[in-house]
Amino acid sequence: QWYQRRVRVSSEDSVLDVATTTLIAPLCLLLRSFVRSKISPKSSTSSFVLDCICLVFPIIISFTVYSSSAFRLSMVILLIIICIIKISHIQPIKSPHSKYPFSEIGIPFLNTYRAMVNLCTIIVILAVDFSKIFPPRFHKRYTNGFSLMDTGVGSFIFSHAIVCPESRFNVIKESRLQRIKNCLMSSSMLIILGCGRLFVTWLTNYSVSEDEYGKHWNFFFTLACVKVITTVLLCLLPSSTIKYSWIMAIILGIGYQAYLTLFSFRDWIIIGDNGDGSYTGGFIHANRPGLFSSIGYCSLYLFGLQIGRMVFSEKNSWFDNIRCIEKLAVTAAAAGFCTWLLHSQVDKCSRMTANLTYVTWQITHNTILLLGSYVVDIICAMYSTPEDMLISGQCEKCSDRKSSPTCCCLVSAINRNQLFFFLIGNVLTGVVNLLIDTRAVSELLAVGALFTYGSVVCGVTCLLFVLNINTKFW
Repeated sequence: QWYQRRVRVSSEDSVLDVATTTLIAPLCLLLRSFVRSKISPKSSTSSFVLDCICLVFPIIISFTVYSSSAFRLSMVILLIIICIIKISHIQPIKSPHSKYPFSEIGIPFLNTYRAMVNLCTIIVILAVDFSKIFPPRFHKRYTNGFSLMDTGVGSFIFSHAIVCPESRFNVIKESRLQRIKNCLMSSSMLIILGCGRLFVTWLTNYSVSEDEYGKHWNFFFTLACVKVITTVLLCLLPSSTIKYSWIMAIILGIGYQAYLTLFSFRDWIIIGDNGDGSYTGGFIHANRPGLFSSIGYCSLYLFGLQIGRMVFSEKNSWFDNIRCIEKLAVTAAAAGFCTWLLHSQVDKCSRMTANLTYVTWQITHNTILLLGSYVVDIICAMYSTPEDMLISGQCEKCSDRKSSPTCCCLVSAINRNQLFFFLIGNVLTGVVNLLIDTRAVSELLAVGALFTYGSVVCGVTCLLFVLNINTKFW
């Protein structure tokens, strides 16, 4: 009965809803690029205010009070962009045979994609607590289904995988033992943060849902676990065969899915030994969702690595970039088809178990977001000139993530200190929940609180960027 009740609560499928809601982020980036080309902020303060108006506030609105009209909001933003282009009489490039404008400044769309994943995540983790403005269909699913909040950890894993050293064609000179040692050292901070979060939630008696990871497990432990396991797996492969790691991802994903389905392992993860979904007993039983979902996330990480290699391939001309977009589109379509097939015929999508359906959905979802950012990059490149580079989410002064006293682009600031940005968002979320009853506040106050929260988190991150402070010391 407990299991059936949870399935009913989790049965609403809204893949298209999630896609239309999150695709507002690339449109906001495009809006910000064209508005900035007209206004040209003269100080870091004006640059920050512009980013809040064009990036932060529209995303907050689309996730909350306008969630049911996200598509119409996107169309309004698109109309504004078209009006700016028409009024400004901006002309696109005439010859597609010319050199791609962004070929010497890195990969802007990758920076914007990763920054938007972080920004959307820190907005949602507080917005969900304001029950009057955050729609129930966006809440995490207990057992199976699709929702906005189910994309969080999957997007984080994917966004880190596409920029790992193996995906960037870096020549790995260290021995296998040294690579594992370095991985353990870098993962130690995640373990410390996970232990710190566990201690603080226990000390403050902060309410944490055990259905997500278990009794003691949390997001940071999952990230550390995935990083260590995938490093060990990649060390088993010769450096020359890392490009075939997608085969390992398929074997891992199918093998895990087979075990979930054929041996009723999925039911055990959900309902446990007691049959009531409790998280009592030993460490493994008390943390079974967090521990075993890491296997699925490892498969997702390896798939993300392959897409990262696609993104980091050499692209000097317009045609190279168009071919890369075509490959990403085919990847998204193939993953989307697999998601539909697996969800309808094999096993319904479950973030709780991170089954193969969830993995293919996350590949689809994040590849589409990556494509959206790429298309924004292409449009910005079309309207760029050697004198005036229209860089998506950034500017020439900080496109290489170096700070400038007269510029403070939010995308560059977030990418400089991603973990700190996520941490301060988590800390302020806890503070807000301890200070006010988020379920009782009015809609107007809830939106105001989210605007203030988003501005503070982004403001502190931008301040560190202007001061040229990097919080990653390990």
